[in-house]
Amino acid sequence: MRKFTLCFCMLALMCVASCSKSNDKDREKEEMDSIKIAELTANYDEATTFNDSLMLLMSDIYTGLDSINMQEGLLYNMGNGESLNRREEIRRNLSDIRSRLSANQKVLLQMEQKLKASGNQNSVLSKTIEQMKQSIAQQETKISQLENQLAMAQDSISNLNRKVEAVEEEVKVQTEAKDAALQAVQEADQEIDNLNTVYYALGTNKELKQNGLLEKKFLGQTKVLKGQFNESYFTKVDKRNLSSIPTGAKKIKIWTNMPAGSYEEVKGEDGYITLKITNPQQFWSLSPFLVIQLD
Repeated sequence: MRKFTLCFCMLALMCVASCSKSNDKDREKEEMDSIKIAELTANYDEATTFNDSLMLLMSDIYTGLDSINMQEGLLYNMGNGESLNRREEIRRNLSDIRSRLSANQKVLLQMEQKLKASGNQNSVLSKTIEQMKQSIAQQETKISQLENQLAMAQDSISNLNRKVEAVEEEVKVQTEAKDAALQAVQEADQEIDNLNTVYYALGTNKELKQNGLLEKKFLGQTKVLKGQFNESYFTKVDKRNLSSIPTGAKKIKIWTNMPAGSYEEVKGEDGYITLKITNPQQFWSLSPFLVIQLD
């Protein structure tokens, strides 16, 4: 019995020792897994940061390309009178773009060295960096070309300015001549209009007297348009467009001196008289005013 008890105790000790050793191995494996996970997480974070930085750098480089294209457009579209200030503005802008490209080139070199040192053979990143290096080189070449064109543009712009000034002077002379000719034509047209403007008035004897067109004098003599009269009472017309005047009366009397044979009094079926002007030049030759009394 005592011998059996001793054997049982020894077997229990062996089991305890075996379990303890197994637990140590599990803990060691868990610690190794945790370290590996931490390293992978750190690598992922570093790769993400690297990619983000690369994308920001790429965006800035292509923004520089847009800026260069804009300066090129300004250079090719410089106008007269603004060329000096515009050239200076473009020169400053190109200098700023070149400085930014230089800074980006240094950052790109650092990123390339960092990628090589990491031992990460990422073909996509390597190709992207190479493309960005080529873009920077192309932009620097473009800036140099624009700077050379800017330097050579001074004489061309000066010549162009002189030509523009000459053209502007010629245009000014021609415009003044055109305006003078137009003014002469307008004055001639106005003179012709004035020569062809005539006036006629229709009214009863009382109405004509009230507006000063007729004036009863001593011994029954009546004078026509001898004093102050109401010009607005007349109808203003172009004699070239006036061939007849409907009077709306069955009896009329013409007070102004209109040459006989230059007009006719035509009575319609309704009995109303229309004054028909048969010879306008002769009719208006003595006076531009016609006064007709309606009875």
